[in-house]
Amino acid sequence: MIYNTTVWLRPPKLQRRRDRLTIACRSVQPKLKSLYLLHKSTFMPQDIQEIFYRKIKPLNFERSIGLFGATTIGVGALMGAGVYVLIGAAAGVAGPAVILTYLLCGIFAFATTVMFAELGRIIPRSGGGYTYAYNILGSIGGFTTGWFLALGSIFACGLYAIGFAEYTVSITGINVPDYLTKIIAVVITLLLAMMNIISSGKKKFNLQNWLIWGNIAILLLLIIFSSFHARVQNIQPFFPKGFEGAFAAISLIYISFFGYQLIANNADEIKEPEKTVPKAMKLSMLISMGIYLLIAAAAVMTVPWKELAGSHAPLVLVANKSFGGRGWLLISVGGIMASLGALSSTMVSQSRQTYVMGKNHFFPDVLGKLNVKTRQPKTALLVGAAIISVILFSFNLKFIAEAATFCLLASLLPVSLALRKIYRKNPAVKPKARWKNFLPEITLIINLGLLLTLDITSLAFGQQLALAGAAVYFFYSRKREKRHREGLNIILEEEKRFSFFRRNTVLVPMSNPETQKSLLMLSNTLMAKKGGDIIVLAVKDVPEGKNFYEALSGAKESLEVIKRSVELAKLNNIKITPVIRASHNVPKGIVQAGESENSDLIIMGFPRRKTPGKPSILSQVMKMSVTDMVVMNLKTPAEHFSPRKIAVYVEGSTHLTLMLNCATAIAENRGARIVLLKFLPVKYSRRQKQRADKLIVEAIENFNSSALYDISLIPTDHPKEEILKYSTGIDLLIIGVKRGNKTAKAVEESLSFRISEQAACSVLMVKSISKMRKLASKL
Repeated sequence: MIYNTTVWLRPPKLQRRRDRLTIACRSVQPKLKSLYLLHKSTFMPQDIQEIFYRKIKPLNFERSIGLFGATTIGVGALMGAGVYVLIGAAAGVAGPAVILTYLLCGIFAFATTVMFAELGRIIPRSGGGYTYAYNILGSIGGFTTGWFLALGSIFACGLYAIGFAEYTVSITGINVPDYLTKIIAVVITLLLAMMNIISSGKKKFNLQNWLIWGNIAILLLLIIFSSFHARVQNIQPFFPKGFEGAFAAISLIYISFFGYQLIANNADEIKEPEKTVPKAMKLSMLISMGIYLLIAAAAVMTVPWKELAGSHAPLVLVANKSFGGRGWLLISVGGIMASLGALSSTMVSQSRQTYVMGKNHFFPDVLGKLNVKTRQPKTALLVGAAIISVILFSFNLKFIAEAATFCLLASLLPVSLALRKIYRKNPAVKPKARWKNFLPEITLIINLGLLLTLDITSLAFGQQLALAGAAVYFFYSRKREKRHREGLNIILEEEKRFSFFRRNTVLVPMSNPETQKSLLMLSNTLMAKKGGDIIVLAVKDVPEGKNFYEALSGAKESLEVIKRSVELAKLNNIKITPVIRASHNVPKGIVQAGESENSDLIIMGFPRRKTPGKPSILSQVMKMSVTDMVVMNLKTPAEHFSPRKIAVYVEGSTHLTLMLNCATAIAENRGARIVLLKFLPVKYSRRQKQRADKLIVEAIENFNSSALYDISLIPTDHPKEEILKYSTGIDLLIIGVKRGNKTAKAVEESLSFRISEQAACSVLMVKSISKMRKLASKL
């Protein structure tokens, strides 16, 4: 029994209105068409080969910094506003024992410096703590170190910006409200960010050199002249607040001893970083530690510690006593130079840390790009400056200092674990000096212990930052970084188009010249209804261990596929975005490219030839993909494919919406008629008939099209044979792929695969993914 019903979705009155509208529009149609074609051609890549060879040569920093420059970066960050601003607060907590506090901080920090040097000896690779943790502990270790190091640098920048503002205000001699001081700090932060974006190379580092070493010269002058006014009585008793005070002050000033770590963030700009970075770390630490101890001793021996504790600019008191009434001017200039030097050094290092995490896809891609002209991470600098500005308006000086200390200490913990893992896995690399064998444990205990000296507010805030980092990593960064590690996308456009609104995107993997035109035409037909972008993909198979950029330099076949696609797209006025991906696994590369480009649909061709005993690329993609898929098995040449009758096999509601979208888009484009095809058992029950009717009604409700359709209910106990027989009388069959196929082999043995192979007409296989599964895959 066959039920055929023709449903007209275009009533006569509506049809007459539509005809009048069509006649009225005919006069403007040619103009609109020419504008449409001009719009399409505007965005078509002009010279694919030129763009390709330019993009496989990644833009890198210029290696222009030697040992002196690297040491200057470390000294600049170490000898920043901390000594000008924090020494008074530390004296208030420790009394004269602040000298011991600085000594202990120096010893603790130097142990960590030796750990970095040891890692540099074993793994001669640039990048510092983040690189070591990333390469040894993997993705989560690298992210943890990078996350806290980037945040710690941002908070440290806030500290230095406030130092600059306070010393600038002190020169004027005017009492200003706190908010005005913060505005000055924000303004200098934004100005320095812009200067670092505009300037590059030697000019930038020459300015930093003058600021940093000028500050050192002023501090040395202060040490020399204050020695004539030093009084031993000022440091008696030495422990007015006990040993606890000396240790409690460590958490306040330890931020001043982190500059050495920022040297590694600039490793991409340092000559011979494997040798230069460890040397620069040790040199900058020794220079800064010596000056800190001398300054601390000079301060508490020249001015009573209680007076220092009550001042916002403690070294001004020391300078006034050492140089007379004008001493404040010299020390204010020194404070400004120190703050500017430290702020500039730390801001640059922070931007490099953010940049490398963007480059590794932990952060958005835009943060991992360099400006072509200046070779500076422009976006990373601007985003960092914006966050620093928010922090300056949100928190006070003490909180910013302790938040920076928490983040920078937390960033060191994975590095200690990385060295411990190396020693355990490869005892042969252990150093000759026996005490160095315990470096991982020593540094872990020191830094963990220092973390616990922070007040409860700082620890609670640090915990919130850790939770925020965990959320970013598990819900955003983890899969992105994995896709980047396992493959590389090269988008063959001059600039990726930006839109505030998300556009529909279809990914079309290409390899077979015979199917390129048909896949492009199908993609364009489907996108014409919903609107969106067509991404044409060619995947280069790369052997394990080979660099992706090196492999792409020999990707002639993939480039030829893209060239043919671009030519076909131009001939047929189809707008496409060409992409080449290098991957160690082609099916996984296709799936990951779809995820990277946030594709809504993957359209592939049916394999013509299969390797015996080996699953096809298509079946592997269908097994792994969490993106909706459409597979086209065209049985006629693309230029002759013009279906007049399309059958949609309504087996269930799982893939129904996507099947109808495909059917209606093609029908409207080609003027075809659609048949909603449903099979029933020969001896069907009333319940089975009701279930079939319900599916047909659901299909009609989702039939959002002006195309005409028929309904065919066919009784049969052999649906496969019946559908193959039915395929002789139609031009296109659309069929769903059953979910739950756990292996590629199971996909190939499925009913839809066998029908696609044996049907007399062309076949579209459709696989839609549930919203819950899509959401779960993103999480």
